Amino acid sequence: MTALTKQPLRALSAALAVIIIGGVVAWDVFSLSAGRDAACWALLVFVVIEARFLVRGGRIMLAVCLASGLAACAWDPTSLPLLWKALGDAAFIVALFASLSFLRDAAETSALIQSCGNWMVRQPPGRRYLVLNTGSHLISLVLNFGVLPLLGTMVLKGNTLEAAGGDARIAAIRTRRMMTAILRGYCMMTVWSPLAVAFAVTQVAIPGLAWWRLLPLQFVLACLLMGLGWLMDRRAFPPSHPPQPENRPTDAKPLVALAALIGAVVAAALVWAELLSVRPVVGAMMVVPVAALAWLTVQHWKTEGIAAPVIAAHRLAIRLTQSMPGFRNEFIILGGAMFFGRLVSTFLSPDLTAKVISWVPLPPILLSVLLAWGMMLLARYGISQIITVTLLGSAIHNLTQLGIHPLVLASGLLGAWSLSATTTPIGAATLTVARMSGVTSSTVAREWNGAFLRVGALFLAVWMVALAFVL
Repeated sequence: MTALTKQPLRALSAALAVIIIGGVVAWDVFSLSAGRDAACWALLVFVVIEARFLVRGGRIMLAVCLASGLAACAWDPTSLPLLWKALGDAAFIVALFASLSFLRDAAETSALIQSCGNWMVRQPPGRRYLVLNTGSHLISLVLNFGVLPLLGTMVLKGNTLEAAGGDARIAAIRTRRMMTAILRGYCMMTVWSPLAVAFAVTQVAIPGLAWWRLLPLQFVLACLLMGLGWLMDRRAFPPSHPPQPENRPTDAKPLVALAALIGAVVAAALVWAELLSVRPVVGAMMVVPVAALAWLTVQHWKTEGIAAPVIAAHRLAIRLTQSMPGFRNEFIILGGAMFFGRLVSTFLSPDLTAKVISWVPLPPILLSVLLAWGMMLLARYGISQIITVTLLGSAIHNLTQLGIHPLVLASGLLGAWSLSATTTPIGAATLTVARMSGVTSSTVAREWNGAFLRVGALFLAVWMVALAFVL
């Protein structure tokens, strides 16, 4: 296929992604069934257009969805409405991911993001891990997955053999520590961020979950897990000599400005969601594209003046024709996992799921811990966290009758989701870090983060027990 024939298809795919977002918002905010139908049809057409370009993981997920859909129809010929509902849930997750990518398109050309990255990678060894970890966490709120190639490239460019005094071993250790800090910072974002897919899936899976109670708990958990990672890094790589005075950057204004920007976007999403009485992620779908356009307008204002909004809108539209088709694998894998999980949870009785869990002769809190640990184990072997959370969420009403508190289980599952993301060899994050670092994904998952997962799992268990005691 030539570039000339690809361009109209890219524009069509971008338009379909926008329709998915608009349709989902129309359904969630105004209860318009036509919006949900439009989102579902747009997603189906998008899949048809982009299916030929999928990589192996995307093709496998698409095959699983097709096979499960056909099996559902063969098992129950009247199951078409169930398939359509599952497709609607898949469209919701795709819409969230697509809407958040607007902010990424604006952030990639921002001088503020570049300044933050440069400031972080130039920190002295004593605080480099902590700064990279925190910075990666903050930037991932706007760049999402894009934070890995952004900061990773800066880290690798600065970590030359010459900078390591000609010692290849020191250069390798620096690569490991800095890339691990970036990876963990990104993954810990899923613990608490209302803009994250994990938060959205958990809210969909567990109806009635009070986000205003969950959010502050998860923010504290994210800070604790990030602190745990820093302590483990310091223990594994203690300073070998006293730090030497160096001419290092001390102005943290770019990072403060970024934190203020992120705080404004998150706050606006939460306030807007509260005003409309919708979930925070729906508020994010509406706020983030507007915030992205405003951010681009500010970037162009100095050179374009009053024409900046028009220039920014045109540039954003062009960027979408590149980014939206490029997310084809993410759309299929995330949406497909949601579709499959919803479909299985429909045919697998929640009563049966809860009954099987109740057969385990353990107290409710220990059952909650085992469920969180089980998700990490399944993720290790390629079972998406979306599927696990969806299946458990369908049985949450029955599980509460066993004494399992919804907030405790949701907190544990979100914590387990983030920890498992650092140690899944087939995960996109670990694969990206491994490719950039020149090592295998198993090295990143097991050698670099294996101990962090084990200690983090124990810490998560203590957290859940303490939370259950308080609640």
